[in-house]
Amino acid sequence: MTEKLTRVLSDTLGLDAAEISQDTAMATTPVWDSVMHLNVCMSIEAEFGIALSPEEMIEMTSVAAIEAVLGKHGAA
Repeated sequence: MTEKLTRVLSDTLGLDAAEISQDTAMATTPVWDSVMHLNVCMSIEAEFGIALSPEEMIEMTSVAAIEAVLGKHGAA
């Protein structure tokens, strides 16, 4: 996981960077609800300079899934 992605997730979710790992996911992170998910997606778009499709936003429910989408955009 890149330092940049860790920082974005930490800042957006209000978590300590040390709490974020490959296993971090919506299902296991109470603060990462549906509203916060939109904030995560918008923060990633702004930080990485990409535009996410609605389908990609739906897919991005974990750090691993976010990295996969960023890889498709060449932004990982």
